[in-house]
Amino acid sequence: MYHTIRLFELEFISAIHHVEVIDDLLNYQHIPDYNSKLPFVITVNADQLVKLEHLPDLKYKLSQSMFIFPDGHPIIWYSRLARKPLQARLTGSDLFPLLWQKAKENQQKILIIVSHAEIGIKLQKYYPNITYYTPPLFEVNSTEFAKVSQDITNIIIDFQPQFVIIGLGFPKQEWLGLSIYKNLQNQSSPLFLFLGASAEFYVGMKKRAPKFWQKIGMEWLHRFFQEPKRLWKRYILGVIPLLILFIKELKK
Repeated sequence: MYHTIRLFELEFISAIHHVEVIDDLLNYQHIPDYNSKLPFVITVNADQLVKLEHLPDLKYKLSQSMFIFPDGHPIIWYSRLARKPLQARLTGSDLFPLLWQKAKENQQKILIIVSHAEIGIKLQKYYPNITYYTPPLFEVNSTEFAKVSQDITNIIIDFQPQFVIIGLGFPKQEWLGLSIYKNLQNQSSPLFLFLGASAEFYVGMKKRAPKFWQKIGMEWLHRFFQEPKRLWKRYILGVIPLLILFIKELKK
């Protein structure tokens, strides 16, 4: 049975595997004015943890998420150092295929928001009972952002999905999810899952590290070799802020 452990002002799920949690995701029903938490599934890695320190408003809102998974070995290592050990790293990329298969078996509807239409087309070949939306380029809080948010809200109202998976990268996908949820107001909401590049891994457009690299906590290095120009700042310059954050948390 899984439980939660509070670290960095977030209630992380502690479980051996996503299997322990999957039934709660599949059966989750959000009732307005009854559920105090947001119908969100977030997977927090070390890079996001550091960035959230500079986005206190976003961090506070995401702290209200119903399901918060630790998606990063540094978070697991820190939890052991702090004597609040999380049982395992629970990644969005491992959650996606499990949820996808179970939702397919249950014939549950999925709306997926992705950066490239090719991802949605490939996913529909696996499971026709989905719809996808590929937004134009937009900046958060722009006029285009508001339009994209409303367009997706309209799709949700018409399509009535059980799950909305947003894979646009942090923190854009989280801001978008919050805006859509606000648009829905007092209506019953689907469960939102913010899963980054998980869909791209699933359809083979990006490659994950071999299992051995994942187990020893070096998946980040594999990703760095694949996309060095995009990821070098995250992995090289992000180490010191992460260590500072760990030290601050230990002193609390």
